Amino acid sequence: MKRMNNHHFQIMNFGHALNHFLILIFPTAVLGLQHEWGMAYSELIQLGTLGVLAYGVGALPSGWLGDHWSRKGMMYLFFFGMGGASILTAFAQTPLQLSLGVALIGLFASIYHPVGLAIVFTTATKTGRAIAINGLAGNLGLACAALVTSFLTQSMGWQAAFLIPGVVCLAAGGIYHQVARGLDYLSDDADQQSVSTRERNASGNSAYIQEPVWLRLFISIAVIATFGGLVFQSLTTVLPKILQGTFDISLSAVGLLATTIFAVAALAQLVIGELLDKVEARTLLICVVSAQAAFLLMSAFSSAWWLVVCLIGLVFSMYAQIPINDWLIGKYASSQWRSRVYAVKYLLSFSTGPVAYWLIATIYANNGNFTYLYGLLASLMVLAVLAAYFMPKLNRTQQVACEQ
Repeated sequence: MKRMNNHHFQIMNFGHALNHFLILIFPTAVLGLQHEWGMAYSELIQLGTLGVLAYGVGALPSGWLGDHWSRKGMMYLFFFGMGGASILTAFAQTPLQLSLGVALIGLFASIYHPVGLAIVFTTATKTGRAIAINGLAGNLGLACAALVTSFLTQSMGWQAAFLIPGVVCLAAGGIYHQVARGLDYLSDDADQQSVSTRERNASGNSAYIQEPVWLRLFISIAVIATFGGLVFQSLTTVLPKILQGTFDISLSAVGLLATTIFAVAALAQLVIGELLDKVEARTLLICVVSAQAAFLLMSAFSSAWWLVVCLIGLVFSMYAQIPINDWLIGKYASSQWRSRVYAVKYLLSFSTGPVAYWLIATIYANNGNFTYLYGLLASLMVLAVLAAYFMPKLNRTQQVACEQ
């Protein structure tokens, strides 16, 4: 059973990597579509609006279905639905078809965070480390998206950039089916009952968080997730274009540089994962959110390699924030509500995608650069810093009383 659990954790990590990979095919693929379809970047990038909207809004029903129907069943929909949608997108012949295909990818991709993270947290022994490793896998998928997409687009055409990952996703779904079917705690009843029993036994005589304190915690996480999500959506979308404009390099070189930045910065999640089991989450959150505001402000006044250094620091602190929020929800929300709380958090975070796409298109069309974007995001992250200070201090043995 232990070996089977390890295999299950590995395929869940690979699923997280695929989630971020497929979502970020579009921002790099459009750099090749500019010439093929004869459209401006500001026009093409807006075709992804429906995709990021579906990615965010879809988290809420996904979390509800994960809690009320079957988490394992939702994961089947994730793998097979997202893979099939990516293959369909490869056959798009018009901007509308491309936009709808990307929207379908986003809808199925929205399943992972509320459902997959709930599964990872409830089946892990060392939760901080498990969330960090899972987050690292997702961010490595994000990092590889720019490199692989640029290579496939240049060598085989933009269609291959959607088609090949779609086939890989379907294959991963088949592997998930083989691994997950032998696990009792992922059955329709077990993932709703046995896990909560295990948690109650582990918690013992835990103190409970009163409703006003829980409300402060949720408001703080919600504000940080919203503004942090806007930074995440903006930067992961626009980074290939920033690098292309800064260095005037080929598409493959853009992909390689973007992948290097994302991959190096993703190591932040391993560091945070170890610290979460030793240091107060509120303190860590104040540090990483403040760092985001600082690096964004410095980016507005930097260029060339100094800008790259600032972006690495920004992505590093941006990645570091994610496992802290996820750990707080996993730690202080009961298993019966965990998928739905994750769903609300990711709804707030990912629903900022359309705003990010609109800001990117508008600012670039008017200025030809992203200086104003850095300044605007820096001012918003100051509000996230205040929210981190507003967050209550909690004991590790506490649980949320109002959700039991």
